[in-house]
Amino acid sequence: MNLPVEVMTGGKKIRAVSQDLSALGMFIRMSPPLPKDAIVQIVISPNGQRLVTTAQVSHSLDEVEARTLGRFPGIGVVFRDPVRPADELFAEAVGRLLSNHAANHPAADLRIVVADPETRLLERLSTALDSAGFSVATATNGMEAIGACLSRTPDVVLLERDMPVVDGLHVLQEMGRHPELASVPVMLMSADISDLVRLQALQLGAMDYIPKPFTVLEVIIRARRLARASQRDTERVVLRGALSDLGLPSLLTMFEQERKSGQLSVTRDQSVAWIDFVEGKIVRARSTAIDADSRAVMMDVLDWEAGYFELSAGSPPATKPELDSSITHLLLEHARIRDEQRS
Repeated sequence: MNLPVEVMTGGKKIRAVSQDLSALGMFIRMSPPLPKDAIVQIVISPNGQRLVTTAQVSHSLDEVEARTLGRFPGIGVVFRDPVRPADELFAEAVGRLLSNHAANHPAADLRIVVADPETRLLERLSTALDSAGFSVATATNGMEAIGACLSRTPDVVLLERDMPVVDGLHVLQEMGRHPELASVPVMLMSADISDLVRLQALQLGAMDYIPKPFTVLEVIIRARRLARASQRDTERVVLRGALSDLGLPSLLTMFEQERKSGQLSVTRDQSVAWIDFVEGKIVRARSTAIDADSRAVMMDVLDWEAGYFELSAGSPPATKPELDSSITHLLLEHARIRDEQRS
């Protein structure tokens, strides 16, 4: 969940954006980060109401460490237990934000098992993949990964090659011995990028090999592509390109006119959005850049002028439509809102 925040420390005010909000704390993007154990004041303004509480920096990520974990540099903070009325108001506002997030967050249509002994990376991947529409099961060793796969067959698996108890290569071998898991696509990640290691992984059945460090967006794109391909054999990529060559409004208009069904994936910087179509109408949209309902996501994504797109043909998951407006109406609404903002 991305949320504008102010961090006050040493008489300075730092404007930033939060991620991974919970009732206990949040992660805040900033560079350079503040030191661990620093005491700060956190300010949020939901609905225009300015709310303040005290927090302590629990961990700090610099540029190098953040790149390794596939996230932005910044700080994790833990909120102080409420001792003042202002703290109570802050906690209540966070509770409302989390409730709204849960109400607007679509049910996951894909399941992934993620295994890595590095718990901070595991937490980061779990949060990002959850926001990208996955139901995530995590494991810190190979035995836990096998158990998670056997308890409920996943659509895709992401494994670290070097894990305690049972490593990623042995997990691959074990999955191959179970008919219900043998066809599940597996992505292997490792800091070792030698040709021999990659070849061994592919020979054992891995569908993809991801060298560390990597960006979370890279993992999301690869995981969704493999998962959806395994979920529906009829799905295929029919169109891809750059938004600078063919703008999003033109793409959407074409889909409406041709009554397309499928899913459009759009990436920009470190953000990715997915737009589901049925017979030329948008039925659902979500994005890692904004935590909101489908209409608000569309209003945001229509501002994306640079990036890349990929259209996969086929029927999206059977879910209740979240939009009932035509694409033409959405484009006109977006144009009106932006005209009002400029005037």
